Amino acid sequence: MLEELVYSAAQRALDQQSTALSDLRTRTSTLVAAATLSASFLGAAAIGRNAPAWAVVLSMAAFLSTGACAGAVLWPAQVLFAVDADLVEEELFPYRDDPAAYLLEAARGLREAYRENQEVIERRELVFRLALLALGAETVLWALALALT
Repeated sequence: MLEELVYSAAQRALDQQSTALSDLRTRTSTLVAAATLSASFLGAAAIGRNAPAWAVVLSMAAFLSTGACAGAVLWPAQVLFAVDADLVEEELFPYRDDPAAYLLEAARGLREAYRENQEVIERRELVFRLALLALGAETVLWALALALT
């Protein structure tokens, strides 16, 4: 039945979003570890060799930017991957005698949740990209600080 396919597709889309957000959080955690290692090893070496203060300050600013962006990605998100059974029953009650309409209305609700989630996920993906750029800048700046010693 077409309605079942539509509903099933809407459910799969939410499942895929959940996986995408989980993967983004995992990649962000790895990015935090990389930034920390970079600051620990390169930063310690640069500071130990009396690197120019401006290079150390810029490197630390890039490190802190990476952390701030990563924190924004990892902060709990306002997303909906599961439905409130009471709310669903209330909203779909008028369609209880028409299974096809019931499924289509349920799919519309899932689609709306998908759209709202997508905005949140896309913003976090953008912030993740900024964190990657900050990590790159951090690494280059620490390397420059070392080169200048």
